[in-house]
Amino acid sequence: VEKSCQKQAKESDEESNIFAAEMAASKLERMGYSVGYRLCERLAQNKTFGAAAAGKDPAQAVAASQLEAVKFLCKEFWMEVFRKQIDKLQTNHRGVFVLKDMDLRWLTRLPPNQESARVAAIQMLAFPCGLVRGALANLGIPAVVSCDFLADGTNMSACSFNIKIK
Repeated sequence: VEKSCQKQAKESDEESNIFAAEMAASKLERMGYSVGYRLCERLAQNKTFGAAAAGKDPAQAVAASQLEAVKFLCKEFWMEVFRKQIDKLQTNHRGVFVLKDMDLRWLTRLPPNQESARVAAIQMLAFPCGLVRGALANLGIPAVVSCDFLADGTNMSACSFNIKIK
């Protein structure tokens, strides 16, 4: 009976740790959203998106303005936050964009091949996901942003941000 109680207590502790980690990541994402929204407002103050799309059909115009906004995000916004441009931008031209950063500055000092470092990195990446989502929201583009590691665990700082336009 005692072992059963210990096992239940251990499972309960693990569940509460997972819940606490999810809550922390959620709070970081919300903070990133707020910062990204406000920073984008300042950086995009004199920018117009969609001017090059004039004369195109509405679907092409929307896609072109979305692409312009994401390019702005990859160049100017990323430069302001991380002091470098995004390394690679990919799109399927159907509202899905993949931003690849091969050396995200905030993750460069994490030790490779450690599960605890990987968990910490996942939590830390919630903030830049929120930054991207907030910046896009400010530009009038609602999106879902997620992040993945590019490497097999040897280079923790290489990651991709997946943007799905709603």
